[in-house]
Amino acid sequence: MPTYLLDTNVVLRLLDRNDAAHNQCRLAVERLILRGDEPCLAPQVLTEFWVVATRPAHSNGFGWDVATARNAVEELGSRFLLLPESRELFDEWFRLVTTYSISGKRAHDARLAAFVSVHSLDAVLTLNPVDFSGLGIHVVQPASLVAREQ
Repeated sequence: MPTYLLDTNVVLRLLDRNDAAHNQCRLAVERLILRGDEPCLAPQVLTEFWVVATRPAHSNGFGWDVATARNAVEELGSRFLLLPESRELFDEWFRLVTTYSISGKRAHDARLAAFVSVHSLDAVLTLNPVDFSGLGIHVVQPASLVAREQ
């Protein structure tokens, strides 16, 4: 069964019903599940989710309190497979950032790409495919997944 890492931007849209991409992300994840694929999470995705969920709304966050964010993380952890991190993840991330001279915020994306590689996942489901370009992983956008399945 193919396994897809859900990028943070997809997870955020799954829980933000007011976001324009909510339905697209929800449909994409539902389609994965219906066809027998497995959406999964990395601890980093939940950490990044927490940051946005608890950041004030005026700073581009959800403005949630800790209890609300905790409930959301626990729900995500019960709905989707949460894969572990390892020393191998660090080694692969370090190889990517040094081989491709990655710096700044893109190092976070390289870490998710390393996660996909270390766990031999089939793809990352993301709204921002350019974030993973040149990192050797398969990238799928929710819109293309939904369009293919119609």
